[in-house]
Amino acid sequence: MQRRVLTVDHDRVEVIAKALSSGVRRGILNALRDGDLSIQELAGRMGIPQSSCTVNVQALERAGLIETRSEAGRKGARKVCSVTYDDAVIPLHSSTPAVSADRLEVEMPIGLYTDCQVTAPCGLVSDSGIIGSFDRTESFLDPHRASAQLIWFTSGWLEYSFPIQLAESQRISSLAFSCEICSEFPGFRNDWPSEITLWVENVDVGTWHSPGDMGGVRGQNTPSWWNLENTQYGYLKEWRITSQGTFLDGTQVSSVSMADLDLSDKTKVRMCIGVKEDAENRGGMNLFGSKFGNHTRDVLLRAELEEAE
Repeated sequence: MQRRVLTVDHDRVEVIAKALSSGVRRGILNALRDGDLSIQELAGRMGIPQSSCTVNVQALERAGLIETRSEAGRKGARKVCSVTYDDAVIPLHSSTPAVSADRLEVEMPIGLYTDCQVTAPCGLVSDSGIIGSFDRTESFLDPHRASAQLIWFTSGWLEYSFPIQLAESQRISSLAFSCEICSEFPGFRNDWPSEITLWVENVDVGTWHSPGDMGGVRGQNTPSWWNLENTQYGYLKEWRITSQGTFLDGTQVSSVSMADLDLSDKTKVRMCIGVKEDAENRGGMNLFGSKFGNHTRDVLLRAELEEAE
C-alpha cells in the first residue's frame, strides 16, 4: 500500500508542531497505526479517561492528522478515529515566494520535487546520512527525501512546482533557474561528460554540457562523513528565459522565449531538470542542496515582473 505523506506548508508548521508536542497525542497516532479505533477503545489502550482522550483527539483532528466518523454501536452511536497520513515532513525553511513590485524569488529544497522518473544507479543523502537505499528508485518516494542535500541518477528527471502568487495585474517578463549540478559517475570522474536539460512547463529550454562528476577535493559545504572518493561539488548554472531566447550563464543556448511558455496559471511554475534517455552523452546528473557542494544554494527561481497589458 502506498504511504500517505503530509508535506507541511510553512504556515501550518506551528499548528502541526503543537499537535505533536503531547506524548499522549503521539501515542494516539501510534495506536491508530494498525487500524481504526473508537474513542472508548483508544482511551482503554492509552489508559486515560474518555474525556481526556476526546480532547486530544479533537486537537489532532483540528491539525488534520486524524479523521473521525460516527458509527452505530451496541449502545448507540460511537465515534471512530482513523489516521489521515502515515508520515509528516516538515521543511526546515520556507519555499514561500519573496515578492516585490517587480521581482519574485523562490528557493526550493532539492528534496521537495513534486514528481520524478529516474534510472539507477541513483540515490539520495541528507547532510547526516543515507535516505532509503542506493540504486533503488523507490527511495525517491521516501518521505525523508524532503531533507535531501545530494541527489543523483543516470537518466530521467525531477520536477518542481514553484509557487508564484501573482496579482491579476502582473505577468512574468523573464524567468531564471539556478542550481549546483554536475555529471554522475560511480565514485567520481572529472572527465565524464553529460548533457543536462532544463524544461519549463514541458518545454525544453536548453541543455548544459557538463564536463564531469567532480571529486578529489572536498566541497566547501560537503559534510565530513561523506567519503572523499564520492562526488564532492558541482557547477552553479543559471538558465534564463527572456523575450529574446534562453541564455545559460549569459550565453544563448536556444531560441525558446517567454512567448513559448504557457504561464497562464498565476499560482505556480513547473520546472524539470534531468538527462534525456537519448542524450549523446548520457552521463547522469548530481543535484546539490545548500549543505553539499561549493554553493549554499538549493534550486532557485527568480522572475522579473511587469504590468500585464
